[in-house]
Amino acid sequence: GAVLVVLLLCTAAGLVIAGFDRIADRGEDRQVRTHQTADACHELERRLNRVSPPGAALDLRRRAAAVRDENAAVRPFVEQIDSYGAGHDRYARWVEWWRQLVAARISYADGLDRQAAGGEPAFFLAPQTDGGRSVTERLEDATPACAASVRRLAAPDL
Repeated sequence: GAVLVVLLLCTAAGLVIAGFDRIADRGEDRQVRTHQTADACHELERRLNRVSPPGAALDLRRRAAAVRDENAAVRPFVEQIDSYGAGHDRYARWVEWWRQLVAARISYADGLDRQAAGGEPAFFLAPQTDGGRSVTERLEDATPACAASVRRLAAPDL
């Protein structure tokens, strides 16, 4: 009986230790992804700073081209963070919000081209999450390191 109790205690201790190891591994993985994401955000900001902001464009067609140039700077970032979060719902939602923001900017750039051709005035409409909150607000909250880039991308007229 005493041997059985010792075996059970050793097994229980082993399971507890294994559980702590898994929790520590997940924490380390999360910390690595957080640092990778922050680095990716800083690289995105550097890429955006290399292109002219749409608001500096002198006409509508150039503004549309500037919006597209900014979108081109965002695409490698989205691919990069998508690879970090493979299998994690939080990252999948975050990547989807980035894609929605880029899609809204594509629509805006297309609208600017139509306006330049004599069509109706173009306007930018930030996408909303399923909960009705602005995608740009969610992106700013999700990763503070990307907040400046999100604000820039959310105001394509500036």
